[in-house]
Amino acid sequence: MKEQDIEQELDKRVRELTCLYKVGKEIRSDCNLEPVLINTTSHLIEAMQFPESASAAIHFDGQDYTVKPVSKENVTGSFACDLIIRRAKRGTIEVYYLEDHLFLDEEKRLIDEIGLRISKKIERVELTEELRHHAGKMEKLVEEKTRELEKSKKRYEDLFMDAPVPLLISRLNGDIMKANHAFYRLLGYPEDESVRLNFVKNNLYENMSVRADIYKKLMEEGCVEGLELTLLDRNGKPIPVIGSNIFLDLDGERCIESVYKDIRVRKELERKLIEHNENLEKNVRERTRDLENQTNLLIKKNQELISLAEKLKESKTRIQALFQAITDTVTVIDPEMNIIMSNQKTVGKKGKCYKKIFGLEQRCDDCLAARVFEERSSVSQEKVIDDEYYLLQAYPIFDAKCDISAILEISRVITKEKNMEKQLLQADKLASLGQLVSGIGHEINNPNTFIRGNLYIVQEAMKDIFPILDEYHRKHPNLKIARLNYEIFQKNIPILIDDMVEGANRIKGIVDGLKKFAKRDEGLLNETVDINLITEACLRLVDNQIRRTADVRVNLDPNLPAVLGNSQKLQQVIVNILINASQAIDKPHGAIHVFSRFDDTQVTLEISDDGAGMDEKTTKLIFDPFFTTKRRQGGTGLGLSIVYGIIKEHGGTITVESKPGIGTTFSISIPRIQEV
Repeated sequence: MKEQDIEQELDKRVRELTCLYKVGKEIRSDCNLEPVLINTTSHLIEAMQFPESASAAIHFDGQDYTVKPVSKENVTGSFACDLIIRRAKRGTIEVYYLEDHLFLDEEKRLIDEIGLRISKKIERVELTEELRHHAGKMEKLVEEKTRELEKSKKRYEDLFMDAPVPLLISRLNGDIMKANHAFYRLLGYPEDESVRLNFVKNNLYENMSVRADIYKKLMEEGCVEGLELTLLDRNGKPIPVIGSNIFLDLDGERCIESVYKDIRVRKELERKLIEHNENLEKNVRERTRDLENQTNLLIKKNQELISLAEKLKESKTRIQALFQAITDTVTVIDPEMNIIMSNQKTVGKKGKCYKKIFGLEQRCDDCLAARVFEERSSVSQEKVIDDEYYLLQAYPIFDAKCDISAILEISRVITKEKNMEKQLLQADKLASLGQLVSGIGHEINNPNTFIRGNLYIVQEAMKDIFPILDEYHRKHPNLKIARLNYEIFQKNIPILIDDMVEGANRIKGIVDGLKKFAKRDEGLLNETVDINLITEACLRLVDNQIRRTADVRVNLDPNLPAVLGNSQKLQQVIVNILINASQAIDKPHGAIHVFSRFDDTQVTLEISDDGAGMDEKTTKLIFDPFFTTKRRQGGTGLGLSIVYGIIKEHGGTITVESKPGIGTTFSISIPRIQEV
């Protein structure tokens, strides 16, 4: 290629790069969209092969943006690309030639690249505006909810004070912190709360031990309902009441909230009823004497019936005990799929079988009971409903006419057995993977060793060659190597070689980490382990998977002391948590933080992410075997259970803090090796 052609080619490249740089600067600026679009057309014109006869325009949402308007009649050639915002075409970028020139492929690619960047700029501007709009709505909503809360609090206060039944809140020592008007009226005290009362000091109980009984029952059951007791009014007169009590946290202090019902009228009615019953019993005794003679005649006949009834009851009890002792769910179902009988209280004796047993709103697709009615023989099958595995067996029940009157169905949950089967399959896969990793690592290391050795020779050779090239460049200032000016070549070639050396070393580190991770381990906890080193090795292992979803920020304490344990098991723990963190990030690109610290007794490693997070219920279950939120994605629920077991085996602790929409933090603490 001639020197003149090379200079023209470089000039084109410079114009393209200059255009991309200027457009990028426009996009990063905070100015309005209109000047960005207008200035972009100017930069595009400058980047064309014949800028003096070129023009450009951006058509967006029905408006045209250009610095050099032209008439379509004067255009001899044009090229356009679409502006796609949120998967919808909103406009185009169009470049014209006013003379008979052809567009180069490089110019077309440049226009397409500018179109893509402008589309992303417009999308960011619109999303920012929508975010501001939604933020304003959210502030108004918070203000409205605050006003509603104040009104609700006022209504509660009015309801409490004006309630027709006595209500109060008291401390554990008996001090009455707050009571309504009905309580003070009941005991005859002023309703303005001018008298501060204490259940113990003011002798408000007829039997003082009742408060200790209330406290004991609250501690055991959490609430006391329908307790009958007697209060004393201001003059010491007993007032029978029925009380209900619960614990209440008020400003951080545990208190007792009580509700009383005055039962003096009921007690008086009970007294009169007792007198009436006594008179009635007297009359009944007199009438009973007249009937005793006749009753004696019937006793002998009833004895035979009683004996027979006892035998039937005993037989029924034995059958019922046997029925209830069956751990599987046994139900009797009629032709309409209604439950007639069941050995499980949760299922009951009525309702549709598919709703009571499986929680479904409609009949099962492959109904086992329906098959029995059709085939008139026993049937069995396995079924999966809401991630639970069931083994179902159904048998026909024939009546006197040999017609099927009902179905006996036995349902057994076999989820645990299925999960154990999956665990065995997973273990077999992992064993095969370990052998495969070892072989692949050997195959990668061989050529990589040649690459690393040759690169070191190239580095040394370049150190000897550059003085010769420098001397030659002083005599020939226009020297170019690989189509690059010598100054650019001299500055960048050493950097490229260093990057290749670093990449080869990184390949070696990753392969060594994989081979170590897959190596057979005896499981002994007798190694001196540097948490920082195995953390860095784990980050290299999972780097390819993590960097697709998140940026990793590492802050490891360089003075971290060692721990006693098993490096391969601890590596398994860290890899598992890092992969879970990357999978929890559902935003375009999140962040994972890895942080280590220590104190006098232990070493702590924290791994946090800004992913979807978990609610409180899920957080409490994540360490349970076979619990997983990714069942449909192939999760077995064993990873974090194994992690928990490994940390406990090392005498350490693992805790998790998570909030939906904010993220999750795992904290691992292991006892450090104490210096002698």
